[in-house]
Amino acid sequence: MRASILLLSGVLMAGAASAQQPAQPPAPAPYQPPAKNQTPPAAAGENIPPPVPAIETEAAPKVPTDAVVLSAIANLAPMIGDVQILGPWTQGDRHGIWRSVMTQPIAETTGNRFFVQQIEEKSGNSTVIASTEITEIASIEGAVVGYRADPPAAGQENNLTIFFDIVPLDGEITESYELFFAPGEPYRFGPASN
Repeated sequence: MRASILLLSGVLMAGAASAQQPAQPPAPAPYQPPAKNQTPPAAAGENIPPPVPAIETEAAPKVPTDAVVLSAIANLAPMIGDVQILGPWTQGDRHGIWRSVMTQPIAETTGNRFFVQQIEEKSGNSTVIASTEITEIASIEGAVVGYRADPPAAGQENNLTIFFDIVPLDGEITESYELFFAPGEPYRFGPASN
């Protein structure tokens, strides 16, 4: 009988203790992802601002991938002896760079051909819009050992001036030549005046 009383008092104490504990909230429902094109519901009391409309911006310049760069280098013809960026040009709201390309026959010191290219940069893309050969360079009996572009004068940002150092076949002293180039006009090439 004593055992029954102890057992009964233990059950009553356990029931009283459980009655004093606060009730546990029900377990949350498992997460269900929202359906396509549906915004997930907000938690109680949470303020979610309305969606912000997309702002269109100018595309960032495209950076060539490694594969594109390696392919361009691999496909560069062996006769291309020199390629240089000569400087920027602007014309109204258009802009870009001047580039030179010089070819040289393999194992030859003469026969250079020289081209000036006008490249336009627009929306992250570059396009060659003009390519002009300076034919006098191919007829010079000598080797082009260097050339450099001067910065354009104020108000002539779309013009180009290049100075060439050429060693004649029959001499050892470098001779200087100059090229004046402006889009839409005949270029001028000859011995440097200074």
